[in-house]
Amino acid sequence: MKKKWMLVGLLAVVLAIALVAVACGGEEGTETTAAPTETTAGGPATGEPIKVGMVTSLTGPSAAPGVSIQNGAKYQVQYINETGGINGRPIELLIEDDKSEVTSMTAAMTKLIEEDGIEYFVGPFIQYGQEAARQICEDAQIPMVGAGPVSLDQLAADTPYEWSVMMSAGPVTQADAVVEVIKAHGYTNVLGIADTLSIHAETMIKLAELAPTEGFTLTVLPDTFGLTLPDPQAILNKIMEGVNDVQPDMVLTLSNPLAQPAIYEGLRTLGLTVPVHGSPAAAHPAVMSRGPQAVEGLYVMDSGGMVNPQALPDDWATKAFQVDFYDRYNAHYGFAPDFFAAVGADYFVVLEAAMEEAGGADDKEAVREALLNLTDVVTLEGLQSYTPDRTYEGVTGFLVEYQIKNGVFEFVRTLN
Repeated sequence: MKKKWMLVGLLAVVLAIALVAVACGGEEGTETTAAPTETTAGGPATGEPIKVGMVTSLTGPSAAPGVSIQNGAKYQVQYINETGGINGRPIELLIEDDKSEVTSMTAAMTKLIEEDGIEYFVGPFIQYGQEAARQICEDAQIPMVGAGPVSLDQLAADTPYEWSVMMSAGPVTQADAVVEVIKAHGYTNVLGIADTLSIHAETMIKLAELAPTEGFTLTVLPDTFGLTLPDPQAILNKIMEGVNDVQPDMVLTLSNPLAQPAIYEGLRTLGLTVPVHGSPAAAHPAVMSRGPQAVEGLYVMDSGGMVNPQALPDDWATKAFQVDFYDRYNAHYGFAPDFFAAVGADYFVVLEAAMEEAGGADDKEAVREALLNLTDVVTLEGLQSYTPDRTYEGVTGFLVEYQIKNGVFEFVRTLN
């Protein structure tokens, strides 16, 4: 994403996670996850390591979620290596810090390619750097798994990349999920506001396009807000003015998890009684930063359902994998995975699937071909599928509705 107003990447907001994440591997600079040195039957992999480079945000505004992505990636690589690797070859993960900047990201990728000799690439975290990263890998002919979400500009441009895919659900898919929420609850008159994160602003744009044909009225406030709200009163007043003006039966606040509790608690204090719904960004432990009571009753969507996979229906296609990962990750780190850790792990779930389809990691061209033709790969974000003509959004559904009750994300329904 190339617009300056997109701020600091996909949901670069979870400052509350930083203290925990840094304690579990958030050091700056280059880091290498060393390959195991011993092998037993069905045990750790040996052989020549497969060099995979990753760029994420370990410093700068995106550091909190960027470190969480690092944790997820490192754990998944360790798990792959401990369970046999790729045809017996371990993955060697080389990590660079992009400092939450595109220029630093470019320099880090150049180092990984030219000096470290990486064979594959995952990342970066910053959403506004992903197109540049894709082009670098295209030029170097290095298979890449990126995060996303796709932007409306990227969808319109439809650049034919041949060496990379992007995983996460974009604004069209998220807007479709909001429509399902509105229909399920029977809302007809919705008041909406979004923060400055591009996925939120663009989801609201698509939702406004859908409203006339989907049977509800949507009033979008022109006001917006940033990643934190040290003094939320001004934006609360704007929302309440809108409430008094249009008398909605639902308020949609597409917000990051740090601003969301201040908005929700403030609206309830000001007397708002209609339901309030948040975005997938709010389906995150950091939304409890003001205490569970501040967000009691808030509805949120979640990409994949990782905030509480144990509560998902038994027929949810990815539930078994999510619960298993949740338990293993929790035992390893001593705390549960968040969405960003899931993204970090999914980099390697998708990459491993392509390598297995290609018969190993030796032939990058074969892995590239496999990557662009993966179908229904079970990941923590949902089932991932790609075609050579559709590489921008591996997950086109798998959003789940939860409601916060007594500090727990209680399952409500699956959405799309």
